Amino acid sequence: MSASENSSAPDVDPQTLARLAGGLAHELKNPLSTIGLHLSLMAEDWHGEHGVKARRTAKTVGILQHEVERLNGILEDFLRYARTDSLETHCGSLNLVVEQVERFATPEAKRHGIHLRSYLDMSLPEFNMDRGRLRQALLNLIINARQAMEKRRSGSISLITRRDGPWAIVEVMDDGPGMDETTLARCFEVYFSTKGGGSGLGMAIVRRIVEAHHGTMEVQSTLGKGTQVTLRLPLNLENQVG
Repeated sequence: MSASENSSAPDVDPQTLARLAGGLAHELKNPLSTIGLHLSLMAEDWHGEHGVKARRTAKTVGILQHEVERLNGILEDFLRYARTDSLETHCGSLNLVVEQVERFATPEAKRHGIHLRSYLDMSLPEFNMDRGRLRQALLNLIINARQAMEKRRSGSISLITRRDGPWAIVEVMDDGPGMDETTLARCFEVYFSTKGGGSGLGMAIVRRIVEAHHGTMEVQSTLGKGTQVTLRLPLNLENQVG
């Protein structure tokens, strides 16, 4: 009997599926950590050794360590993706979230010759949000923009907040290489990435976080001119402080 014919199979709700996936990712992280630890011990054993065999072994260990780190990164992104359905909301300031992200991301941006700046609407009221999730979403967008401009080692990323009626708006704009129509159409696809070694979950995580806040997300991009990502978040004025 095929799966489609098995009418007695119970449906799995998205939250249960997310918990199962998150549990699986945790189980995978444990053996990966063990492998990483033993590779580190092997690297120490071969450190300072000479000869063709030693160099070949050290190179192989280095490659395996890099792959373990890459897999850990993919699992971390997957866990973030699986957890975005549950929010811990409190009344907070979107401007403060943007300022925190800017301070955190500025040193790395400067290292790559990229100028990060913010333009904040100081009249924007506080509203219910999960500040940690929104920081994560904005940081993902900044990292995407920065990585797109790293080869050029120049450019700017702007963070803008404003109000549009019952919505709080935050925009992330860059003057990087932009995306062609095919890449733009696929940018939200899970596991789609134009970067070597990327997990392909960055934009999908951002969209899930925004949608969990009952907001919307829009991406506009022009090849050779840059990209603008607009997040619209409901203000929930009935819960507003002040």
